[in-house]
Amino acid sequence: MNKKLFYINSEMEPFASVSENAQISVDIPLGLQEKGNDVRCLMPKYGFISERKYILREVIRLKEILFDFNDVHYQCSAKSAFLPKSRLQVYFLENEDFFGDLNTLLYKSKNGRYLSDNDTRFAFYCLAAIKMLPNLFWFPNVLICNGWTSALVPFLLKNLSTQQKDLSKIKTVFLSSSSNSDVIFDSKNLPFDDGTISELKSLNLNQIGCKYADATLLVDNDEKFSNKIMKTKVFKDSKTCSMIDISKKEDEKSSLLLEKIEKVIKSL
Repeated sequence: MNKKLFYINSEMEPFASVSENAQISVDIPLGLQEKGNDVRCLMPKYGFISERKYILREVIRLKEILFDFNDVHYQCSAKSAFLPKSRLQVYFLENEDFFGDLNTLLYKSKNGRYLSDNDTRFAFYCLAAIKMLPNLFWFPNVLICNGWTSALVPFLLKNLSTQQKDLSKIKTVFLSSSSNSDVIFDSKNLPFDDGTISELKSLNLNQIGCKYADATLLVDNDEKFSNKIMKTKVFKDSKTCSMIDISKKEDEKSSLLLEKIEKVIKSL
C-alpha cells in the first residue's frame, strides 16, 4: 500500500548544500515518489535561498502557523515550491530569528566552528515540523527524519500524540550517517520544556533519535561510525535499529539506501 511520507531534512540540492546529505535528500524522496508514495519534503527557509529563482509561493494556510507549547507562544510560516524539474513538493519553514541568516554554511560560522545555538534552532524546527501538520490538512503515515537536525522529532511526536489524536498514528524513521561528535547539544538549551526534557539528559542526538523513533537506520558512508555507536547502551538495547554499509558502493549508494528505507517503512 502506498503511503504519505514527510521527509524532514535541513539541506537539499539545489537549495542549500554543505554535505552529501543534500543529494541524498533529493534521491530518496524522488525514489519513494516514483514508487507511488505521496511524498513531501520540509527544510528551513535560510536567508540566502532565492524565492524568485526557485519560485517559492505563499500558501494562505501556511502564512501564519501559530502554536503554543508548555505555555510558550511560537510563530512561523512556510512557503511551497517544487524541486526543479520534478513534481516533488518542498515546504520551506520560515522563522527570521532562527533561519534568516545569510550564512551558507548552515550549521557553522565562517571560521568553521559549529554554531553554539544549533540545538535551539533545530529544536524549534523539529517542533514546528509537527505543529504545522494541521495547517497542511495532511497527516503523513511516516515522518522520515534525516540526520541530527531532525533527531528530536520522534521524541516530540510521542509526547504531542497524547494530546492530538491525528498524531498518534504517525510512525517515525530516523536516519543517521554520522557520529555528530562535533555538534553542540545540551538539553538545557532547548526553547521548551514540557516536563519530560529530563529524559534527554546525558543522551546525544543519535541516541535520542534511536530511543524514540519507531525505526532507526544507521548509514555507513565515508565515516565508519556504526560499530562504535552500536556499543552505547541505547543502541545495544534497541530492537528497531538496523544498519546499511554503502561506503564501497559509489554508483549504487542511492538505490541501496532507497531499497533499505522502503523495507523499513513497510515493516512499520
